[in-house]
Amino acid sequence: MKALEKLAHNIAEKISVQIACDQDKKAVIAYGLTAMLQMAVIFTAISIIGILFDFWYESIVIFSGVGIIRKSTGGAHARTMYGCILISILSIVLLSALSRYGLNYPVNQPGEFGITLLVFLSCFVVFYIRVPVDSPNKPIVKPEKIKRLRKQSFRILVLLFFVSINLIIFKGRNSRLPSIANSVRLTLLWQAFTLTKTGIRFFDAVDSKWNRIAEGDCTR
Repeated sequence: MKALEKLAHNIAEKISVQIACDQDKKAVIAYGLTAMLQMAVIFTAISIIGILFDFWYESIVIFSGVGIIRKSTGGAHARTMYGCILISILSIVLLSALSRYGLNYPVNQPGEFGITLLVFLSCFVVFYIRVPVDSPNKPIVKPEKIKRLRKQSFRILVLLFFVSINLIIFKGRNSRLPSIANSVRLTLLWQAFTLTKTGIRFFDAVDSKWNRIAEGDCTR
């Protein structure tokens, strides 16, 4: 993964020369490029796996949904690019497979409405208690920003609730809609999990383990 960081810094170096910017601006450019390359790797990986195992639509819904929600809610995150990419790919693939195949059982419409309502009420409680969850490197301290992020989070939550309801109503028109509805619900449950203390500890544990594997030391 150091190759991605090196590539981002090389591109940032060329851009900074072209626009004659200082070191601080160059660092910002490099950070943005690194994030873009990271997202490109994740998108490419989940697309290939999704196409091979026929859950591409579900994986894109989860990839996009988490990206949109996370901007306002925050949440647990890996401390390294390596850990972030691996956790992202694994979680999206597993949730997509679960949406497509693991939850592919017949449920009548009232039952699906009930499941959806339960999911969104659970997420509402977690959002209300925890949002926004910042990081040590980027603490959120301004009351106006906290208020704005909370409003955005609940707006997205309500929007996805109505998206899920419509997917249930019109599921008879396309056999893929039920699994996409599952994807929306699992996206919210996963994001709610990343907001909890348990989710943060889980990310830290997985991140540490993968980093030890990457360094060739699995004994600790």
